[in-house]
Amino acid sequence: MNRSLSELHLRVQHLALVSQELRDECVNIAREKSPSAAFDLAAFAARKHGISGMHVLAVAKATRWLSVIRRDHGEKVFEETAKTFAITPKA
Repeated sequence: MNRSLSELHLRVQHLALVSQELRDECVNIAREKSPSAAFDLAAFAARKHGISGMHVLAVAKATRWLSVIRRDHGEKVFEETAKTFAITPKA
């Protein structure tokens, strides 16, 4: 089932809550990997950045959904979505 782009945008918002370094790593993972591989690699990256517990799962899921955006909606939409995470969140 293809999910709407607006739903997918909501599902990737957790990436706005992590460090810019981890966010960039997750975007690069989603840019290159299938959704399943993106989930696994993002979970590893989150743990490497000191995130634990449910937050690891949230980062992994958000990265997976970002990869789904690329797969289902194309590179252009993916890159536009990735740009929304370019601004470092307020601490």
